[in-house]
Amino acid sequence: MIKRIEIESFCQATEDEKKILEALKNLTEKEFQKKTVHGHYGNPIKIYRTEITKTREINDFLKIFDKIDKASLRDIERRIDEKGKLYLRLNKQSLYRGNFVLDDSGDVHIVIKMVSYPLKKEKVIEDAKKILGY
Repeated sequence: MIKRIEIESFCQATEDEKKILEALKNLTEKEFQKKTVHGHYGNPIKIYRTEITKTREINDFLKIFDKIDKASLRDIERRIDEKGKLYLRLNKQSLYRGNFVLDDSGDVHIVIKMVSYPLKKEKVIEDAKKILGY
C-alpha cells in the first residue's frame, strides 16, 4: 500500500519554467508549490514540489508505470530504504516529451512511501513490485 508520493524538481535560471511545469503535468494534475532559492553565484533556482496522498490521485499517478520500461525497474531493491521509501528519478527532458525514463541522475525526484505491516524491506520490495507491475 502507498501512503504518499512526493515529487520534486528544480528549474535553473537557464531553463524555461513553462516547459518544466508542462513536464511535471505529465506526472500529475496536482498543483506544484514553488519555492525560489539562490545558487552559489546568486542565480535563482526554483524548486517545484507536490505531495500526492489521495487514493484516486495515487492510482492515477501509478499509471505512468505502464509506460516505463520494466527492465529499468530491475534494480528496485537498491531504490528502497529501510523506512519503506522507494526513490526514483526521471529525466526531465524526456518527461517533457511525454516519455517516462528512469535514470540515476534524473532531475525529477520521486519518493513513494510504502506502508507494510510489519515494516520489513523484503515485504516492501515485494509490494512495490506488485504495485509497479514488475
